[in-house]
Amino acid sequence: MEKVERYIYAVTRRLPEKQREDIKKELCGLIEDMLDGRAGSKETDAERVEAVLLELGDPAVLADSYRAKSKYLIGPENFDAYMLVLKIVVAAVAFGITLSVVIGFIVNPPESLPEIFIGYFSALLGALFQGFAWVTVVFAIFEHFDVAIGREFKNEKWTTEQLPELPGKELAITPLESFIGILFAVIGLIVFNSADHLIGIYIYSEEAAMRVIPLFNHEVFRSVLPFLNIMLALGIIKESLKLAIGRWTQGLAWINLAFNIFSFGLFVLFIRSEGLWDEAFFAFWFEKGVISNDADFLLIWSSVITSLIIVVAFALLLDALINLVKVYRHRVF
Repeated sequence: MEKVERYIYAVTRRLPEKQREDIKKELCGLIEDMLDGRAGSKETDAERVEAVLLELGDPAVLADSYRAKSKYLIGPENFDAYMLVLKIVVAAVAFGITLSVVIGFIVNPPESLPEIFIGYFSALLGALFQGFAWVTVVFAIFEHFDVAIGREFKNEKWTTEQLPELPGKELAITPLESFIGILFAVIGLIVFNSADHLIGIYIYSEEAAMRVIPLFNHEVFRSVLPFLNIMLALGIIKESLKLAIGRWTQGLAWINLAFNIFSFGLFVLFIRSEGLWDEAFFAFWFEKGVISNDADFLLIWSSVITSLIIVVAFALLLDALINLVKVYRHRVF
């Protein structure tokens, strides 16, 4: 009866959490009655199960019939995943902007209270609109290319061979893993957008107050900041998808690979930007006598950047390949 369990799982996983248990019981009773109705035939048990499941049809279509109302903003198959990802992104963006404004207020206090609220709400609305737009565009692209997040079946004629495997521990995605990824991406957005001047070398002395030697040239950094913002936004969307689906599938594994490749390209564009590093950062090491001349320092710094790019590329590629191998080994669609 494993195939029956897989069929019921394929239907109920598309439905809201509160409906799943009732629909599962209803389907169990329905399938049992249909099997009993074929008890007098000369079919084997496996053939009876196959015939009944084919008669019930595509789990995606059957799940739609159980929905309280039709949802066609993105498409019935992806709408629930879309809404969950959108909620996560909106919450993350709202938290990030709020924390960013608080940090900005501490670092550079505004002159009046109305200025605080105007700045906060304008930044919040702008960020929420961008978050909504990014998530919607990504899911619209999925819909256009028939990438099914909420379903596994793309063929017009459904067969039981397309049933997903029951979720196992090997393919499970823990919510904590996704929440940590989202948290770090949000922190990155906050720091890079509101406090890039605080990234650098901190110098403490008894004679003078603490000062920061910035790592980045502020003007150049702000010009290439969109690369970082898009990369971090993709990270939030990717982790939100993992949280929404809850397990690795072939579709999610390929999306993960695509996001990793695109993110790596953005990372290279950012870190290779000319004039990105602040001259004061280089001057500090000359003053300390760590580097004796420009040529040596530039050679070493170029090697550091190249090594960082290689490490990031290896990590992203390894992450993508491990999950692709995992889902194909278990034949999860």
